[in-house]
Parts: sequence; C-alpha cells; structure tokens
Amino acid sequence: MNRLEKFEGALEEIIKEYDSLGKELQKLRQEGKMKTTKFRELLGKKLVYSMILDIFEKYEILDKKNI
Repeated sequence: MNRLEKFEGALEEIIKEYDSLGKELQKLRQEGKMKTTKFRELLGKKLVYSMILDIFEKYEILDKKNI
C-alpha cells in the first residue's frame, strides 16, 4: 500500500469516527446526559477530530461542509 492510499484510508476513518461521535452525542443529548463523563469524553474526541478535519480543509484536501 502506498503512502497516498494509507492517507486516504486514514482520512476515511477520521470522517467515519467524526460522524459516529456526532450521532452518539446527539443520542446522549436526547437522553439528557450532557453532564456525564461519557458525554464529555466523546465531545472532546469530536473536537479533536474536528480540528484535524479543519487542517485538511485549510489545505483544500477536504470540504468539511460535505461531511
């Protein structure tokens, strides 16, 4: 596997995880569990993924609006 294929695989995994975290956070919000440790941990992870995606957007590798 070459470097570009590895990068594309990693980017795909980041996008999937970002989406998954969003769904899980929404579920916890609906259950009123915004002050739980799990919610805060997931929110922190989502923020990290968001910052990574922002970097890709900065270099025009990705358009976050299409995620």
